[in-house]
Formats: sequence, C-alpha cells, structure tokens
Amino acid sequence: MKEIFKPLFILLAAISMTSCTDMLDIKPTTFVSDDLIWQDKKLIDQFVANTYGTLVCGFNRNTQGWDQDWAAAFGGNFDAGADDFDGKFDANVNQFNTGQITAQSTPFIDEIWKSNYSIIRKCNLIIAAVPDTKDVVLTPTEKKYYEAEARFLRAFCYFDLARTFGRAPLITEAQQLEDNLLVPATDFEGLINFIATESDNYAEDLDPTVSNAMKGRATRGAFLALKARALLYLASPLNNASNSKERWEDAAKAAQAVMTLGVYHLYRNGEYAYGSLFFDKSNANMEIIFERRFQFPEITHNIHMQWSLDPADADRGSWNGLYPTQNLADAYETTDGKLITDPTSIYNPQDPYANRDKRFYQTLLYHGSYWEGSQLLMHRHLQNPDWSGNCLPNDYRARCGYGLRKMMQEYDGASADLYSGAFAQDNNWPYFRYAEVLLNYAEAQNEALAAPDKSVYDAINEVRDRADQPGLPEGLSKDEMRIRIHNERRVELCLEEHRFFDLRRWKEAATLRAPIKGMTVEFDGNNNNYKIVTIEERVFNENNYYLPIPHSETEKNPNVLERN
Repeated sequence: MKEIFKPLFILLAAISMTSCTDMLDIKPTTFVSDDLIWQDKKLIDQFVANTYGTLVCGFNRNTQGWDQDWAAAFGGNFDAGADDFDGKFDANVNQFNTGQITAQSTPFIDEIWKSNYSIIRKCNLIIAAVPDTKDVVLTPTEKKYYEAEARFLRAFCYFDLARTFGRAPLITEAQQLEDNLLVPATDFEGLINFIATESDNYAEDLDPTVSNAMKGRATRGAFLALKARALLYLASPLNNASNSKERWEDAAKAAQAVMTLGVYHLYRNGEYAYGSLFFDKSNANMEIIFERRFQFPEITHNIHMQWSLDPADADRGSWNGLYPTQNLADAYETTDGKLITDPTSIYNPQDPYANRDKRFYQTLLYHGSYWEGSQLLMHRHLQNPDWSGNCLPNDYRARCGYGLRKMMQEYDGASADLYSGAFAQDNNWPYFRYAEVLLNYAEAQNEALAAPDKSVYDAINEVRDRADQPGLPEGLSKDEMRIRIHNERRVELCLEEHRFFDLRRWKEAATLRAPIKGMTVEFDGNNNNYKIVTIEERVFNENNYYLPIPHSETEKNPNVLERN
C-alpha cells in the first residue's frame, strides 16, 4: 500500500514534463499548504506539472529503490530483464534473469509501487479540489481539462501497477489517516475495466493536440492509446485463459479509435527517420502520443554515461551498463524481408551485418561500425593479441559483442567529461507512439479473426515501410502472422520497455529461459570468423509473470494480498 503523505508539497522551480518558459522561470518556493494551492492558478499549474514530472520511465528508474536518485539508469531499463539486453552492471536488474526475484530482495519493484501511488495521491487531490475551485481562479473549461489530465495520469499509473503486479488496491480518493487504509487489491481485469471506463468518460475532455510548449501533457489520443494498450493486455494469454474473441475485438477497436483520430502519423523526416524520431521535439514529430519530457539543463538524464559504449583506445568514461544481445541482433530481417532463419534469405553468417533491416543500423553498434569518431573493432587477433580490436567484448564492455545506438546522443567526444554532466541528454522517453498503436491493432485484429485480413497487413506494413522493408507475403496463416507481428514489435519497439512485458503477457516462458547469446569475431590475419557463443544462462519461474508486491507494503497492509 502507498505511504501517507503530509498535505504539504514542495513546488519546484524546475518543473518537469513541460517546456513552458513561464513555469520554468518561477522562483523556488518554500512549503505551501494544499489549501493555498487551489487559490492560485499559477500554483495549480505548478502542482499539475510537478505531477507529470514525477513519472518514472526507462531513462530514470532507480534500481536501488525509492528516491535513490544516484542509481538512476544503472542498467535499469526493464528490457534488461528480457532477452534483448543484458544489464550485468546492476545486480538488482539481474535478479529478473536468475530467478531470484522476491518481495524482499529487489528495490526495483519498491520504486514502481511507491512512485505510482505517490502520483495517484496527487491525482486524487486534483480530482477532488479542482471542481470546487473558484471560477476567478480557474474557468469551468480549465477545471474540466485539469480533472481529465489527472484522471489520465491516475489511469496511467494503475496500468503500470496492473501490468507489473497483476493487482493493486484501487484508491480513487486522497486518503486521510482516519480512513480505512487496509484496502484489498483489485484484480487485473478490474483495474483494466476501470482504465477503459475512465477513458470512455473523460478522453473527450482533452484536446486532440497541444502546443509545442505543452508537449508532454495528456491529450485525447494519449487517453485512447492507454485504453488500447490496456485492453490488448487484457486480451493476451496471461489474462485471457479462455482466449475470448470479444476481448481481442475490443482491443482492436480501441487501437482503431486512435488511428481514426487523424492526428498521428509515422515520423519520416530524413534518411535516418527511425533513429531521429527519438530526438525531434518539434511539432513535426506527430508520431509521439505521450512522452516523459526532459529539458537541458534543468531536467536531464544520464543514459549516455550509464549505457554508452567506448572503445578502449578512446575511453571517455562511459560505463556501458546495458548490453544488446545476439538474440536481439538475430531478430532483424534481411533487406529481402525474410527472417535470417529462413534458408532462402540473403543472410550470410560470415558477413552478418550486411543487408539488414535499416533499424538494425540505427539501433545497434557492432564490429566495424563507427561511433563518436572511432571505429569499433571487436575482433580478437589470433596471431598477435596486441593487434586485437579496441572494443573486445567482456564483462565491462560490449559483453555480447554489441553496443547501443538507439536513443543515444552521438557526441564529438574530443573533450569528454561525463562526470561533469557534459554528456547529459535531454531527449524524451516515448510512453506511447503511433507505431505501437499500429502494431497493437495488427496483433489484436489478427487474433480476433480466423486469418489476417487486409487491415492487419496494412497496419504492420505501414511500420515496415518506414524502414524500407518489403510488405509481408500474402497468404500468411493466423499463426504465421502472429510470429511476424511479435518479431516486428521486438524490432520496432526495442528498448522502449515493451519486450519485458510482451513476453510475460504472451506467457513465453521458453523464451525467457533461453540462453543469452553473443558474437565473437576472430581474425586469423586474413579473414574474420564470426561465431555465436553462449554468454549467460537464464532462469525464469512462471510465478514471476507478475512481480511480487513489495514485502514492506504487505506488512503495512496485509489485505493487499486479497482481491476485491
């Protein structure tokens, strides 16, 4: 259960999740009672903006626990707990991969619980206070909008709790000490139904788009996208034992509602559109539906220091705490649109990086690629070790033979000082983007039908077209299309913390137990020999499809283990 917070809130000068200059220019304030907040529009704006600014994402998870900001992004991206990445840098993350997750042992899960309930409490305060605010402070239209924003954020947090723990207490009022605090948990279906109902009732109160200054705030499309994702999870095998066709149909209709808004489209600017979309904060980027905003120098993140790959001969202090795996590299098709496991593809295991999906080159660093002015050489010279490459894979560098390019800002590196913040990044974290909506629709519609129809092909091929990948072959069966959709999600949404949850909602225990592979490159003086090797064995217990509720919370509220 959440902690009970005193009714005082620190209003910060640097309010995250908004780029409004008037908000960022506000002078620091001291503690302000919540009664005073609702008497001043500027303070209300600050309070709402601060609520957005406390959202946790894949760039700022504190793997050492609640409020341990020094541990932000220590390999803490959830996808390090799946087969796309290894996060050897942080022992807490690796408890996912060794079957050691317990309610007592992992601070990671403590942060998820507490951060979400902290935001939920703030949202409940907004929902309760805003309607009674005097009209001279907020107009009726503003009241309606603020309430809808708070309802979206609250639903967003409940979805995060639902997909992580499978159940959680559904609290819709800001509790006081005299209230009954021992609230039992609502099950997954109950939480998802609550989210869908909130979207149905309040999404229309939000604008379809916002100004560039207000990017990062809730929109109608964000609420609809949340409903679509939530219903997709409800329809998935983990939560749909009877494989209800109706649930898949509901999920497809919800995704289609976002598509028919006519607001969003895939980002296609420039030759490297896929890689660039994560850095374009302008109104030209209408693929992003909802994001966690960062803004230099007030609000930044440190993934460059934590995750970036440096060659040994140009070591700039990066910690390389997140390792892409060979398992991920193998998921990228060749340019003929075929999986590399297809014997008719043009894949050459001794020239493995040639003729691959463009997203491969915009996501991964590999032997022979260039990064920040250096060529990354990962070969071991068999005749003379002194001539080996400058980026040999080991436990501290490119452990699986790859580095990460996606979402990483490429710097000159000539005078790197990562510890002074010179390489702090302020690109945003994408919670929802249009490519996911298309893939959500394709998956749900495919499962709702006996065989994929044209709309399934259209949705997935639209995503593939941006990467210049050919459309999928006609005549695929439902099962064959499922395989391609799952793989397309893996490639397109890589690093965005979908893979961790996708494998669980699909009940893919075999994949979660599969060994992690890496690439070694041996140079004999004339030729490179590429060899795939096992890097790490993985353990997965099926009772960890959902993560355990933190023991500290069940001690405070034993009823959380019960279900409404």
